[in-house]
Parts: sequence; C-alpha cells; structure tokens
Amino acid sequence: MAIKGLKDLHYAVIQSESKTDTTYGEVKPLGPAMAFNLAPSINRGNLRADDGVLFSDSAKGPIAVTLNTAYLEKDVEAEILGKTIDENGGITDSGDDNAPYIAVGGRALSARGGYEYFWVYRVKLAPAEENKETQQETPTYQTPNLSGEAIPRLHDKAEKYKMWDEDPNITDKTIFDEWFNQVIDGSWAPTV
Repeated sequence: MAIKGLKDLHYAVIQSESKTDTTYGEVKPLGPAMAFNLAPSINRGNLRADDGVLFSDSAKGPIAVTLNTAYLEKDVEAEILGKTIDENGGITDSGDDNAPYIAVGGRALSARGGYEYFWVYRVKLAPAEENKETQQETPTYQTPNLSGEAIPRLHDKAEKYKMWDEDPNITDKTIFDEWFNQVIDGSWAPTV
C-alpha cells in the first residue's frame, strides 16, 4: 500500500510476558510523528551440491527500527528508555538504564484514501542520537532519532499487525475507535 503520511504514534510498555500471554500497560501518546521505519533482516543460506544450488532457505532475524519524533516529553523519554527523572525535574542518563520492551502503534495516511493503522508488538529502543548546532540564517532543527529492534512476542511469535480503515472486508469498524486505547491484535473483539 502506498503511504503518504504518519501520525498519532503511541506506545504501551509490556508489563509482563510469558509463553502463554503478553500484558501491556496503558497506551500513551509517544510524540509528534516524523518517521517510523522498519527494516526486516532476512538471513539466507544455500546448500550447494553437484555444482549447483540444491536447496535454498531463509530465516527471519530482528527487525531494525528507526523512530523519529519532533520531540519527546521527558516522562515519555524516561519510560521508553529506562531513564530516571530526579527530584529536581531533570532527566538522568545512566549506565544502569534499562529500556523496557514496548509496543508502538500509529496510523499512516494511504494514497488510496483512509489510513493504515498499525501496531508493532515488541520493540526495544536505544537512546537517541543527540545533535546540537548553532543557529544559522536558515533555521534547522535537530530532533530525537531513536533506533532499536523489534522481535516477536514470546507467546505467539507475532511481530506486527495492520489494517486499512477503508478495507470493505472489515465488518466491525469500531476496531479503529479502540486502536489507541489498547494494543490491538487479531484476537480483538468488541466489548459488549
């Protein structure tokens, strides 16, 4: 699907996970969306015999994630990167920081109309590259550019989920009303 926009990035911290279930915390706004890129890694191997390729196979590796926002509020930065906000209101980077696994969701404007909604289920981000530059005659902006990896959930191996809100085969469109209230997956059912 051709995409021409991105907005409404949200996240939810994974509170617990096991081989039978993943529990997410509250879904919260992430920051004004600029870019969200996923680059799957595929490892390929060939078995050669009789002067040719006899078998070819592939295995999927982690998905490289790049996330760019206009800014991150300090409580969001602290929560998604495992940092500490001190009693003075400052944010401390430490060697003990431990970023949690989070889900990242949002929506992207489709060239065909409507939006493609998405959730990536298990992402671990690393601290943003920080750049600061003196002002020039033409304004330039330095924005947080986070990177990390997405890996499958433990309980069902799911990595991501997406839906197009103009898809005529979707029978219950109320799913889009709930998209930013909970982490949505294929087992979603409306509450009665």
